[in-house]
Amino acid sequence: MADENDLSDTMGALSVDDNRWKELGLYDNIRTQLRKIENDYESIFSWNIKQLTGVNQNLMTNLVDNVRGGLEIITVMDGKDDKFKLIRFYSQLVICYELYNSKSYKESYLEIESVVKFLETCKFDESNEQYSDAYHHIARATYAYIALTLKIDSEKLLKGIKQIKEFNEAEKAAICAVKAKIFMEYPQKGNYIALEFADQARALHPTEPECINIWLKAKGRVRRYSEPFKIPGDDEICAAKLLCSTTTNPKHLIQVYQLYKEVGLVNKFNNNDKESTKFFKLSSYTVKKSIELANNDINQLNIILQQICVDCPYFFPKSILSNFITKLSSIKNSRVDQILGLYYLKHEKDYAKARLHLSLGMAAGNFNSTLQFIKVECLLQPVNTFPYVQTLNTMYNDFQNPKRRLTILLHILMYFNYCEINPKETMRYLKLYIDQDIEDTVKKSHLIFARPLFDVGRFLKPNEFLNELSVNLKKIMNNNDLSKEEKNTFIRFNKILQLDIQDNNFYKTAIHK
Repeated sequence: MADENDLSDTMGALSVDDNRWKELGLYDNIRTQLRKIENDYESIFSWNIKQLTGVNQNLMTNLVDNVRGGLEIITVMDGKDDKFKLIRFYSQLVICYELYNSKSYKESYLEIESVVKFLETCKFDESNEQYSDAYHHIARATYAYIALTLKIDSEKLLKGIKQIKEFNEAEKAAICAVKAKIFMEYPQKGNYIALEFADQARALHPTEPECINIWLKAKGRVRRYSEPFKIPGDDEICAAKLLCSTTTNPKHLIQVYQLYKEVGLVNKFNNNDKESTKFFKLSSYTVKKSIELANNDINQLNIILQQICVDCPYFFPKSILSNFITKLSSIKNSRVDQILGLYYLKHEKDYAKARLHLSLGMAAGNFNSTLQFIKVECLLQPVNTFPYVQTLNTMYNDFQNPKRRLTILLHILMYFNYCEINPKETMRYLKLYIDQDIEDTVKKSHLIFARPLFDVGRFLKPNEFLNELSVNLKKIMNNNDLSKEEKNTFIRFNKILQLDIQDNNFYKTAIHK
């Protein structure tokens, strides 16, 4: 993990976008004021997000559209609500930032203006009231920055806001928590930076449920990226127990539920039935507790359902579930389409409806919707009549993230292992798989726990696909005249094969920056 001081030094050392200011024709006095906001205030422009995280690696989707889609769900599910919600706050900050960077300055200004006006009139619940000055500070500093860019007088916008040096520990923690949430919108590098800020937030305010909740999310993302399929550590389990015992917010328990479920699944993969059963029971208990905390509040129940209806809709009365599905169906965005697609696929077994919703999610650039769409197609027709490899190749071109590509190539390898014997294509895609800029440990983990999108006539246990692939590759080596490159690919594959998953050094924490 990167040192906290190193992160601060990096952020402080990064220069502002002078070219943008020249393009806008901003005079030196305005540039000086912009630098002052960057250095002396906690605006979203003070955090050097783009410089630290790079560009979005999904060519099919736009971050603004994605975040707005999430906000639309909140709006429809909650109805007209004048209560402050952290998720709405940081989502709108991301939208402002992205619009600004795409040179939609006026639209960015109007977005942050609506945030500031809402903060002036909204109701803060007891848990958020203590952080309201911090939220006002971020919003108004961001507002002033965008206003200056448009040559609008911003002096009055900064008057009366609490200064950084005046923040107490809780308010400093709130600032770190907001930063963590925002950086998580910029994976993979953003997840590691988010964890840094989440660590700081917990150090400043150890018992604040929101800080624990954000830390669990960031910690899980980092672990799954560098150590996929590894069981969550004791620090995560202890944090989950603490959150479960201290929070009164049912939404926080969703993170606990997901962690317990993950522990149960990993233990199941490792044939540890006793521990698996224990944590599956804990996950069920957590869902039930979250429903109790919701206390028949339909908006709270809808939020819980949105997160877990694909996993366990049976916890909810049919009337609530039916109302929820109806309400979701009125929302037209890719996040909802993914939820509904998976719901109809896994629980209703209505493949036609599943296909419809997943196709919409796929068209919007949703990675998981696209994979599940392929799965549905393979349920509706034989895999050899569907353009399976062609569809996955299109995904490969659209999704540039190496971990996404690793998943895509894994499914192509499974196709050539079970559906079509083609040594040349097998070796070509195996080389692409091995060439991905990601640790060999991650590559082996994916091969160990591979699950096909089509029916192979049996349930594949861990290591089963890897073993069968290894046998088939040996046959290819023995029965074909391979090129030097193909032979080298086979050698590289064997090196991955020899990695010992039981070795304590198999998983290493890695910072991808």
